[in-house]
Amino acid sequence: MVAAKLVAGYLAGSLSVIGDALHSSTDSLNNVVGLFIIRIASSAPDEDHPYGHYKYETLAAFGIAWFLLVTAFQVGLSAAKRLLGHTRSDVEVTALTLGVMAATLAVNLFVWYFERLRARQLNSSFLLADSQHTLSDIYVSSSILAGLILLRFGIIDLDAVLALLVAAFITYAAYRIFASTIPVLVDRAPLPAELISEIVRSTPGVESVHDIRSGGVPGRIFISMHLVVTPWDTAGAHAVTEHVERRLEEKIGPSQVTIHIEPDASS
Repeated sequence: MVAAKLVAGYLAGSLSVIGDALHSSTDSLNNVVGLFIIRIASSAPDEDHPYGHYKYETLAAFGIAWFLLVTAFQVGLSAAKRLLGHTRSDVEVTALTLGVMAATLAVNLFVWYFERLRARQLNSSFLLADSQHTLSDIYVSSSILAGLILLRFGIIDLDAVLALLVAAFITYAAYRIFASTIPVLVDRAPLPAELISEIVRSTPGVESVHDIRSGGVPGRIFISMHLVVTPWDTAGAHAVTEHVERRLEEKIGPSQVTIHIEPDASS
C-alpha cells in the first residue's frame, strides 16, 4: 500500500497522497517492530521481571506516537510551503490515483477491524494503539479520496489543505496513544482505591481495608492491601483472603492480589 500510494502521489504531484503514504509507512514499520515486541511482552515473568514483560508492549506503543508526530510535522511543513507559494501546486488527478486510494482504503478497513478485534481478545496495548493508527489512516484516506474527486473540478490549493488535515489527523492519533500509554509507564493506578475498597469491604469476614495500591493494565492488574479480618485463626483468615481474591477477579477481571492480614483488635 505504501509503494502504491507513493507512486500514485508522485505521478499526480499530490502532497496529500504522498503524506498518506508516509503515514502508512510508519504503520508498516510498527507492524515489523510489533512482531518482536509482542513476543518479548508475552514472555513469562522471570527473576529480573517478576511482574512480567508487558510494559515492553506499552513502550513500543509509546514509540508509535513519536513516529506519528514526526510524520505529521513533515507533512504539515510541506503543505505550508506549498500554500505559501514556495513549491509548485500542480496536481493531476488520474484514474490511477483515485483507484489506488480506493483500494488502500478497502484494505485498511479490513485491517482495522481485524486488528481491533484481536487487540481486545488478547488485551494487547500495542495492537490497540496500532489499530488506532490504522483508523486514523482510514479517516485520512477517506478525506483525501473525497478531496481528490473535488480537485478534478479545479480547486488548486485543495491538495495542500488536505495535507494539513492529514497532519492534524496524525497528530490526534499520536495524542490518543500518548494518553493511553503514559499513565502505564509512570505507574499511575489503573483502578481507584475507593472501588477496590468497596468490593473488599462487602466480603464476609472483612472488618476494614487500607493501604490499597494497584498497578498494571486491564487484564494484568496487580493489587496490594492491608486487610483487617474478623477470624483470628490462620485458616479462617486465609479463607477470607481467598474470597476477596475471587470477588476482585469477578468485578475487575484477572488480577494478582497481595494481602497483608491484620487481626481485628476489637474482637
